[in-house]
Amino acid sequence: MAVSGELSQILFTDSRDFLLNKEGAPVKADAIAGKVVGIIIGPHWLPAPLEHTISLIEEPYAELQDRPLAFIYVAVERDEDLISTIKMYGQTSQLDDRSDEECFADVLKKLPDGCLAVPFEDVETRKKIAEAHKSGIFTVAFFGADGRLHSEQGLALLEKWGADGYPFDNNRVVELQKAVEEKRANQNLQVLLIHEGRDELISSKDSKKIKVADLEGKTVALYFSAHWCPPCQKFTPVLASIYEQLKAKAEDFECVFISSDDSQESFAEYFGKMPWLAVPYEDEKTRKHLSNWFEVEGIPTLIILDKQGKTLNSEGMELVYKYGVEAYPFTAERVEELKQAEEAKRASQTLESLLVTAERDFVTSKYEPVKVNSLKGKTVGLYFSGHWCPPCRKFTPKLKAVYDELKGRGEEFEVIFVSSDRDEASFDEYYGSMPWLALPFDDKSIRSLSQYFDVEGIPQLVIIDPNGKTVTTDGRGLIGLYGADAFPFTNERLAEVKAGNNKKYHDFPKEVTSEKHDHTLTLTDDAYGGQVYVCDDCDEQGFGWVYHCAECGYDLHPECVGDVEKKAEENGHPSEAKPGYECEGDVCRKI
Repeated sequence: MAVSGELSQILFTDSRDFLLNKEGAPVKADAIAGKVVGIIIGPHWLPAPLEHTISLIEEPYAELQDRPLAFIYVAVERDEDLISTIKMYGQTSQLDDRSDEECFADVLKKLPDGCLAVPFEDVETRKKIAEAHKSGIFTVAFFGADGRLHSEQGLALLEKWGADGYPFDNNRVVELQKAVEEKRANQNLQVLLIHEGRDELISSKDSKKIKVADLEGKTVALYFSAHWCPPCQKFTPVLASIYEQLKAKAEDFECVFISSDDSQESFAEYFGKMPWLAVPYEDEKTRKHLSNWFEVEGIPTLIILDKQGKTLNSEGMELVYKYGVEAYPFTAERVEELKQAEEAKRASQTLESLLVTAERDFVTSKYEPVKVNSLKGKTVGLYFSGHWCPPCRKFTPKLKAVYDELKGRGEEFEVIFVSSDRDEASFDEYYGSMPWLALPFDDKSIRSLSQYFDVEGIPQLVIIDPNGKTVTTDGRGLIGLYGADAFPFTNERLAEVKAGNNKKYHDFPKEVTSEKHDHTLTLTDDAYGGQVYVCDDCDEQGFGWVYHCAECGYDLHPECVGDVEKKAEENGHPSEAKPGYECEGDVCRKI
């Protein structure tokens, strides 16, 4: 039987009617006749994505051994642009720098048994296939037994459906999706957690096996997580605390860990730190089934199921971070109650309601406690930061410069450090570099403040006005843009600063050259629609006015060009240094 259609035209030539097997021996074209064919297109010189692709193929291919299916590898030429990018990001170790022949021979050995390959020497055919069907670093394109293209999204199909996706055409995908929708309509714990007869979970306490039926009538959280994932490592102890509190109250609540770990050992180590249940690591089909069912695109993810096994909330992590144990039982009604309570709290917000607890009515200083009520009438910045965080260590001196300037001007301004440090020694060392106030290390209000202001990353500076109301949660950005000029950070003040900048920069030279860049830079306020940009010299944000290179997109703050003042004077427009800066020679520095 001959190979049909488009497949024959792209795989074979007038002078070659064969492919290669794993040993490099020729295999006649007839070997794939009448079969569904998956063409694996990707670089032989990038081992990691190759191994990932092979891992997606191995299990379905083994399951489908009795079905007419073949996989054919097509090597892609070295891409110097991609190689340069990989090196630029410090990932040189990801490249296989052996000869092409050695790399290709190694790929053949790694392919699952029965896989074939287009000979490496047939450069023209390989290039033609890559140009026609490659998308992304690796592509799997499926062709039907009739030689017609079924799909160029083979990797996604294999990852989502596995062997069930065969023959990997649109009709089969529609059929599978319809079946899933029917199951979703009847979703329960059995549909979700019992797969191919396996109906047991394991306990972290004693590895005891727990029947899925034992979870009936409980609110269940499905926790998608992995040992290698830093955000997961951060969230797991938070979730564990909530879990223990609910168990102490004898609530009908359970959590099930669905692992994305790389090995049984990593799973065991990570699961050992958890107080709940898990899908066994070896039950990969159930883990993959759940990930596909809930379309999990990133971890950590926490899916909440109600007592009937229906999906209650797919944003459980956000609710836990925001409301803690108060989020239970995670119903829409409970979330609405919490939102209304939060709105009422914000409406009556004062500095004391934010900072005072039953045990403490003060914040700390280097010398003695400072009563919170003594800060009334001041603009206060809540500085969420941590010693371990490089962006925090970079921003702290900038905030200190603004703080010192405002204090020197006699402004009613104070900053309170809200620490994310991991131990008291780090807190003491970091706070030692700060001239302002702080919440005590590990104070219980730190977490509630982070939740209240939705602090998802640090550094963050929340500005509170003299009446105790929130002015902005982006004090860091405003200081980066305007320095001390931003004080007191109100919309009215920011409008004044922008107007002043428009007038000030109008007198700057329209074009400059700088030792920091090879091309001419043009002063403009609409390079980015008058919005935020990042200076390529100091890595800080700017707003509106920028010295911009239209040729390559290079940007400099007007203050960072280096010789703005000198050029402005030469053009008959004397320029004053921006408040908060000191210009000396060809460099403007913050003071």
